[in-house]
Amino acid sequence: MHENLRRIEYDATHGPPGLRQFSSHLRQVVWPRNFKLEKLKKYDGKENPENWITLYEIAVRSAAGDEHVMANYFPVVLDQAGHQWLLGLPEDSFDSWEELRQAFIDNFIATCEQPGNKYDLERIRDRKNEPLRDYIQRFSDMSLKIPKISHDEAISAFIKGLCFHEALRNKLLRKRPTTMAELLATAKNYADADDAEKLIRDDARGPDQPPRRDDSRGRFDNRNHRRPDNRDHREG
Repeated sequence: MHENLRRIEYDATHGPPGLRQFSSHLRQVVWPRNFKLEKLKKYDGKENPENWITLYEIAVRSAAGDEHVMANYFPVVLDQAGHQWLLGLPEDSFDSWEELRQAFIDNFIATCEQPGNKYDLERIRDRKNEPLRDYIQRFSDMSLKIPKISHDEAISAFIKGLCFHEALRNKLLRKRPTTMAELLATAKNYADADDAEKLIRDDARGPDQPPRRDDSRGRFDNRNHRRPDNRDHREG
């Protein structure tokens, strides 16, 4: 009883605890028992803020939280960029979760990492001496950043990027896949074969022998290499 009275007197004088950027009304929050959010990544300023905050709302609702809980727990799930923005605002900037939500989206939507497009995917090319598996990984990482790209567009970009893996390129041109899953399965088989071939070459060469040179696989072509003639050539 006495604790509740002290709380009421404090709130009447100072307002409820919480960020001063929130109005006294918004800082009035009843926390659910054992409130905790599981595995929610803090916002770092790079992700799309609208997508991220939607996931945050779902997480809070699943933990029995309301909009006042969303607002007052919000600073906990922000990284440095978010803290700098929120704490730099004037007092009583927000009177509702909806106001805070929209201001957050408006502030970070222009600076977050924007999704790529099919032209970004077409710029992914394999590199000389690059393992096929590495090219597949770089291509896959970029494709995940591109929303709504068709299978046909992605397949065309993958084949176009094969500059140094002609066997796979010819295979895909002869029998073009219809889905990305089919393409990646074929590419993985070729990558496995490349890895196995490299292990065989390494075993045959032995640990103390340096790589032999001539092409991308390291073979040394000595057909045109002549041993220097150390004989003393004299006229006459």
